[in-house]
Amino acid sequence: MKGIGIDIGGTNTKIIVMDSKNKLLHEERFHTMAECGQADFMKRLGAAVKKLKNKWKPVSIGIGAAGDIDPEKGVMRFSPNLDRWRNVGLVAPLKKLSGLPCVLENDANMAAWGAYEMELKRKYRNVVTVTLGTGIGGGIILDGKLYHGASGSAGELGHDKLERGGEQCHCGAKGCMEAYCGSYAIIRAARRGIKDPEAFIHKYSAPGRERLNTICLTKAADQGHGGALKVWRDMGESLGRGLADMILIFNPDCVVLTGGVSKASRHFLGSVKKVFASQQIKTPFVSVKLVVAGNADLGVYGAALLGMEKVNTNSRQGFRRIRAKGSK
Repeated sequence: MKGIGIDIGGTNTKIIVMDSKNKLLHEERFHTMAECGQADFMKRLGAAVKKLKNKWKPVSIGIGAAGDIDPEKGVMRFSPNLDRWRNVGLVAPLKKLSGLPCVLENDANMAAWGAYEMELKRKYRNVVTVTLGTGIGGGIILDGKLYHGASGSAGELGHDKLERGGEQCHCGAKGCMEAYCGSYAIIRAARRGIKDPEAFIHKYSAPGRERLNTICLTKAADQGHGGALKVWRDMGESLGRGLADMILIFNPDCVVLTGGVSKASRHFLGSVKKVFASQQIKTPFVSVKLVVAGNADLGVYGAALLGMEKVNTNSRQGFRRIRAKGSK
């Protein structure tokens, strides 16, 4: 069995083909160019999907996209990262073009499914996955199933409020966890706390990429720079407080951290664990496993795997209905 996975990002759209044994068969990407409009994007995406269908004969399509998603209707209700697109039907046109069953989820939900399948091998049934990048996303798996909530909006971990009237978040509110742990917030803290940022950038940034970013900040922390280490410790404390809320609410077996910022985990996990250790209700924090994902593309892998999972589930349900009819 083979499936197509699609991850629609603000800059690039990734597409893969993989089989049900988690083997990657094909990958490609193209510039999303959301500013060119929804119709232009869907035309280019449809052409790529049609070519892959003819070559690989997949059984399903899974789509992950950042933003407010309605998984039941297959509609992106709103995406601030995609030129503020609203009410974009992604499933119906691809299903009509390909004739294949399609599933649409928030990109963090797809990353959660990818972590559940590939990183954890379904060892744990209750998992919270946190995507650490420019923004902060969350995906929740309860009893082996994605949890959507009443409106499909569950898992907006990045907008858990840590501070009343705190730092400005990209969502427009203040005090969100993303405003302390997203990459833009980390760099904002670095600019405030590091003396002589120009000299810092010159010393720690990669040649040809002389700018203050999380890669530069991680390199500085690796070399013992006190200011950089403090930025990461403060970020870890904020992350720990947000994760503690999720752990107290959902009591997961495992928390998975993924995304570009997670590559600096050696500098902030200590602070996260200190927050966990300080909690008054100890039991859920003693038992929870904290995992940093090794795969940077869990979202697109999860999309392909969830599409195939839906096909398998529907096939099993159909078989049970046939057997039930036959037994009468």
